[in-house]
This record gives sequence, structure tokens and C-alpha cells, in this order.
Amino acid sequence: MLFGTRDPDPGRDVATWTHTTHSLSQEVIGCTQPNCTCECFRPGRVNLRSCDRCKHGWVAHAVSKLSAGAVQCSGQVEIVQCSVVFDISTLLLYGTQALPVRMKILLDRLFSVLTHTQVITILHTLGWTLRDYIRGYILQDSMGKVLDRWVIMTLEDEVVTLQQFLRFGETKSIVELMAVQEHQDRLATNSKTTKSDSDIRLFIESSSHHLGLQRDTAGDQTPPSLHHFENLPGGNLAFLQPFQYQSQSTSSPALALLPPYGHKDEQRLLIN
Repeated sequence: MLFGTRDPDPGRDVATWTHTTHSLSQEVIGCTQPNCTCECFRPGRVNLRSCDRCKHGWVAHAVSKLSAGAVQCSGQVEIVQCSVVFDISTLLLYGTQALPVRMKILLDRLFSVLTHTQVITILHTLGWTLRDYIRGYILQDSMGKVLDRWVIMTLEDEVVTLQQFLRFGETKSIVELMAVQEHQDRLATNSKTTKSDSDIRLFIESSSHHLGLQRDTAGDQTPPSLHHFENLPGGNLAFLQPFQYQSQSTSSPALALLPPYGHKDEQRLLIN
């Protein structure tokens, strides 16, 4: 268990997000990445999900406190408990502002077993409101600013977190179906890519062979419709350069989008 959490009492105050962040900095949560000697996760100042000590992610540290190996090996499932759901929720919600769809589907199943008060407490402790969670992303930050970009867990973190949902009967079958579907999609993508590559290769090879025959037939003669760059009128390559607009100091910026000989009525519409 990551924290000393208990089933919330309706009469108790909801823990604050600041308290949760402070608690994380006090907990000894070591990194599980190979050859990493980091013994304690320290939330980053900019990205809370990145460790200031080793730069590895939050999930790579938190899974060290989640014991699911024995249950998964035996094929049994666990009973959903509030404290365990809270720990798994931190993998998805701590320091993030949006949820991947499949992660939300699975977490919804676990939340459905808990009471309304328990769900609210977990969300508020991790900086989420119920409305934001239902929406799937946080609309405003703590300062009231409307967000236009969101922090979301990485694909690597998703893969690691999916293993935790195999622990419960409410989510195990869904995770297994997701894994099968993802495998099938990957095979289909690889098959399409290989076929596309082979089709392109055949086209290029056949085209090259056809062009080679044309060159052999034509010999050294240059078709009258082909001209070398140096033989073009003016003897320069100015036409290859990007189009240079005239100075915009005395004209409207919108006019720069018009062709050189644009109709006057079109210019008038843009100016107005």
C-alpha cells in the first residue's frame, strides 16, 4: 500500500492535493527500472510524475509498492478494496490531467464496486473532481485557468498499469480482450505495411525498367519538349525560389494571400 489510507468516513475531511504531494515526497518509493539505484521518488517541480532524482516516471516507482505477482501467477482474483483501488488510481491520476480511454474504462469498473463517498475521496485526494473524472480530463487548473493542453500517462505506463487490473474479476476479462485486440491490430498493421511496401517496390522496379527501355530506344537524342534549365529564357533559376511577396508596409496583411493579379472585388472583401 502506497499510503496509510483507510476507507473514508463521511464525517472526515477530504485530503487535499497539496497534502498528497507532500506525502509522496516523504514516502520511500524506490525505482524499479533496471540498474537504477534511486531509493525514493521525489516529484519533479514541473512534472510531478517525473522523479527529480533519477528522472524515471512515477509508475516505475509506484509499482514497487503494489504486490500483484502472487495472485496473477495463481490465476486467482482479489476482492476489490478501497485502499488497493486508491493505490492503482495513483498510477493513472497522480500528476495527470487527462485519462486514456481504456484506463478510464477499467478504473470505472473498480469504482463501481466502491461507495460514492469512497470514489469522491480518492478523486479529491489526487486532485480530480468527479465532474472532471466523468469528462475524462481536467477542465481548469487549480488557479482557475482553462487548460488547452494536458498531462497524460505514457503508453509505457499504460502497459505496466494494465497488469494491475488483472488482479480483479471485474476487470481481468476486459484486459485480456484488450490484449487480444491489440495483438490483432498490430498484426493487421504489419501485414498492410508489408503489402504496401511490396506494391510500391514492384511499381518502382517496373517503372524503372520501362524508363530504361525508353532511354535505350531514344539514344542520345533529346525530345523537343524537354529543356535544360540553362536553356530557359532569362538563363536563371529564379522560378525555383520561393515566391517573394512585395513589401507589406503599405498594404493590408490579408492582401499577401491574394495572387499577384487578384480581382479588385476580392481584395475589397478581405480588407473589409
